[in-house]
Amino acid sequence: MLPSLENPVEQVLAAVEQLPPLAQQALVTGILGQFGPDRPRPSPKAQERLDRIVAHLLPPMPIDKRVYFARAFGALDLDLPRTFGVIDKDAELVAEISLGHATPDASTIANLGKQRRFIDTRIMAEREDLTPEAADALADAGDARTVRSLASNRYVTLSRKAFSRLVTRASHDLPLQIQLCNRPELEAEDARRLALVVPDHLKATLYERLDQEAVREAQRIASEAIPDKIRRMRLHQDCKDSAHDVRRDVKTGTRSLAEAMTVFAATDQVIPAVELLGETLGIPRDVLIAALARGKVEPFEAMAKAVALDENIFVSLVSSFCRRWRRPAPDPRALLRRYRTLTEKQIEAELIALRQGPGKSAFIRPAPPLPMPMPAVVPVD
Repeated sequence: MLPSLENPVEQVLAAVEQLPPLAQQALVTGILGQFGPDRPRPSPKAQERLDRIVAHLLPPMPIDKRVYFARAFGALDLDLPRTFGVIDKDAELVAEISLGHATPDASTIANLGKQRRFIDTRIMAEREDLTPEAADALADAGDARTVRSLASNRYVTLSRKAFSRLVTRASHDLPLQIQLCNRPELEAEDARRLALVVPDHLKATLYERLDQEAVREAQRIASEAIPDKIRRMRLHQDCKDSAHDVRRDVKTGTRSLAEAMTVFAATDQVIPAVELLGETLGIPRDVLIAALARGKVEPFEAMAKAVALDENIFVSLVSSFCRRWRRPAPDPRALLRRYRTLTEKQIEAELIALRQGPGKSAFIRPAPPLPMPMPAVVPVD
């Protein structure tokens, strides 16, 4: 057993490759004993080295030792792509494990889950002869790789219970979300739940499977969940992306404009949010900064509506402006009423006035203007 989990482990892993195979296996077995579901996880650097070494060791091992190593590393639920790639290609290993489960019944699967035999459950999830009862058990007892294999298995019909369980487990699992959006068992209730978690580029796939009433309801629920999502991001500070990363993702299509504006609103990145809106609409940065300094909401209201930004994202963005300059935010209900009734003619008039520079709005609305926060003026000595 090695003395600790961090630097000594990494130092040993770096030296393991210089040893003969039997010595490598003995050392890796010792390292394996330190990692588990209730113990500290190895560092990303240690995981990468461990992954490389185990993927190198597995093929020449005798079958019984290969099965032991596959099950042991599968139980850790670490990100080891090389190791699992080798396991997936190992027909003898897959056959050996499959022979032990000639009949994949629910009680056996539940017991495998308790033992963290996730290699076994993942192989069983790919079988064509799965019963609905076995699929239910896999949805409950399997790890992330197991449920992804189950969701991609077109030979099994998922029960209402299993599908609902998979939707619950898909909250932070994009590959599983993609698979569920394409499953034939998708019902309106599951679609509404998925609409709360899937990124914008998947919502089109999700909505095309539903009738118009179900689509409207899913869109409404997804929109109403935005303020809570922003509040969670702000409280837990779980968004680590920089403004540069977010803008790059929008340009490459890996993140939608709405998702980018959500991140900016949650992290109070006012200037990047305004710049991104301007880039989308072709409005120069200096014009936008001047409009921001005038403290009026109308230009940004029109810009948000012009790019079809969700109303709750827009309200959160205005709140972000106010927090940034320590000013009281306008009443969200008034903002929503104005935003919902904004017409194409009003949008175009505001954008024209914005491009023309400082001055009064080109189109006067019946509602009184709402002030935007102004930066504090610091006296210069």
